[in-house]
Amino acid sequence: MLFDRKHKEEDYYLQQAIQGNRKGFEYLVTTYKDLAYTIARNIVLNKEDAEEVVQDAFVKAFSALGNFRKAAKFSTWLYRIVYNTALTKGHARKAVTIPVDDGAWWPTETVSTGSLTQADRKRYIDLALRQLTEDERVVITLYYLGEKDITEIAAILALKKSAVKMRLLRGRKSMKAALELLLPKEVKDLL
Repeated sequence: MLFDRKHKEEDYYLQQAIQGNRKGFEYLVTTYKDLAYTIARNIVLNKEDAEEVVQDAFVKAFSALGNFRKAAKFSTWLYRIVYNTALTKGHARKAVTIPVDDGAWWPTETVSTGSLTQADRKRYIDLALRQLTEDERVVITLYYLGEKDITEIAAILALKKSAVKMRLLRGRKSMKAALELLLPKEVKDLL
């Protein structure tokens, strides 16, 4: 019931955007910007490029709204545009660097069990994510943060379901290994 209501609301605003109505565009941006940014950030690995990717992706999506056929959900279509735009941006750069002030946080001492705040957890998970391959980061992000199923991730990334499952499996193993190195005693608390 809730899904149907949300789907109808999205269809309404999507139609409004297709007609050029500003409220339609605002709804779509507000609804999808956070995961779009997270996907882009996990590919290009810095805030400024991720923001540029998201902006470019929304411009591309809105320019092509008239061609959107609803064969897939709007979010799937948009995230595919974000993914491809981020890949293009990321591959255009010769070397990927992670600026020290760009959210990177390196622990200087061992943290005791139970003393991890929500912010600490997020930082450690972000550090572990940065140690994964680009493919693993994107699949982990879409599956856990975006709450997308295997079929939708396969559509976004233009992969077979089996490839998505394999990347998810590898990503989970890599994530666990990275967290065990960062927090050998606290890893159970994070997972």
